Amino acid sequence: MSSLETRLYKGDQAKLVLENEVFQSVFDDIEKDLIESWKNIPSSPKHADDRERIHLALSMLGKVKASLVTTLETGKLARVELEYQRSLPQKVAEWISPC
Repeated sequence: MSSLETRLYKGDQAKLVLENEVFQSVFDDIEKDLIESWKNIPSSPKHADDRERIHLALSMLGKVKASLVTTLETGKLARVELEYQRSLPQKVAEWISPC
């Protein structure tokens, strides 16, 4: 598989994950649970580590989603480039052939 085909495949797989109802539900539930936990932690200095841990978990959750979205967008660009590459010989043939 070429690099473009690999990016296209990975983009398609990322799309399946991002559009999957179970993934969306689980992802949203985890995010809500983390936010709720963060809200319920006392603001005292002795709980700073707990707040930091939850902040880190929320940050990583966001990075997972952002990475999937980036992979999806890269796949979309790969699809456009592949379609262009596949149509280029036909366009050249039409251009050089007599009318």
